[in-house]
Amino acid sequence: MVYFTVYLKNLNNGTGYVDTALVDDQLMRDYLQFLDIGVKAHRAYAVVDPGANDTPVGIFAVNLADVAAITVTVPRQDTQPELFSAPSPTEAKSPGPTDLAGSGVEPGQADK
Repeated sequence: MVYFTVYLKNLNNGTGYVDTALVDDQLMRDYLQFLDIGVKAHRAYAVVDPGANDTPVGIFAVNLADVAAITVTVPRQDTQPELFSAPSPTEAKSPGPTDLAGSGVEPGQADK
């Protein structure tokens, strides 16, 4: 479970933000992807009830273009170690010389 405070543009509820508890940190990963390359995720996120052992109780959806900022609070590292672990080496592979062969970019040409 991860606690989110989502600050929204033009939200007229007196505060400008929404607090929610979600199952995982997928909302933050989607928001960072939106900031990096502008791709909006089209998905809903499961809302949990922290008082009822993280039981899903609803769905949260937000237009990432309306988000001004997100703050995240994870309760404790020992209860959800997967949120604090680094990606495994098999997930991110560095390109080898054969991967760049068909790219059309010659080494050293990018600086010119």
